[in-house]
Amino acid sequence: MTTDFTVIKYDGIVSKVSMTVPEEKPITIILNDENLVTLMATPKNLRELALGFLYAEGFIDEIKGVEVISSDEENSTVKVRADSVLRKPKNKIFTSGFGKGVTFSDPLNEKGLKTISSSKVFSAKRIINLMAKFLRSMEIHRSTGGVHCSALCSENDILSIQEDIGRHNTIDKVLGDILIGDISTEDKMIFTTGRISSEMLYKSAKVGIPVVASHSTPTDVSIEIGKRFGVSVIGYVRAGKMYVYTHPERIEMDENG
Repeated sequence: MTTDFTVIKYDGIVSKVSMTVPEEKPITIILNDENLVTLMATPKNLRELALGFLYAEGFIDEIKGVEVISSDEENSTVKVRADSVLRKPKNKIFTSGFGKGVTFSDPLNEKGLKTISSSKVFSAKRIINLMAKFLRSMEIHRSTGGVHCSALCSENDILSIQEDIGRHNTIDKVLGDILIGDISTEDKMIFTTGRISSEMLYKSAKVGIPVVASHSTPTDVSIEIGKRFGVSVIGYVRAGKMYVYTHPERIEMDENG
């Protein structure tokens, strides 16, 4: 989702040019007829955004009994009906303005988070090569440079790729794809362009992802969550190298190729 603007360019000469920028809208998730949260987001794949957010934040624990009644990009709302809600909506609007994610959980003290015990070992060289492919696949980022992107990956391919103005929203959209497709996660990874924050690491661990890798850096709290709950946290995957911050035993680093 992009919009074109006529702007003034200066490079020694003044001229008018057309520039493409990413679209941003307040998207309200309505759960069982109550306004739950308003997220500043790219108005694309709103169904995945809503379902991923509700699961990651502990309002639902499965896709069964959950129905997206409507996904209205024009009016910026997603209406969801759930037979069983684990947390009662507070009938209050929260916002993710200024790029700050919304969370109803304390990632370091979340009792419902289980330690990941996946025995899958991932190739470091394949992660590096797949990250390069991931960075080439970002459609909106390629045209505007103004969005974040996250992807669900097997060791060999990109399974789902999601773009949004918010880092946290991209993870929620990927989680939505996992729930809708009933995708197994014990042998999967999440790649992201932005820094790995505590909320993003928590959301990934919630669905059992054993590896989270970024083109950028993890935060100290995300590293702590990775250590505690068995997630391999990888940062600065670029230019043929990467840094493994937690659980390196899951990453095969063969110096001989």
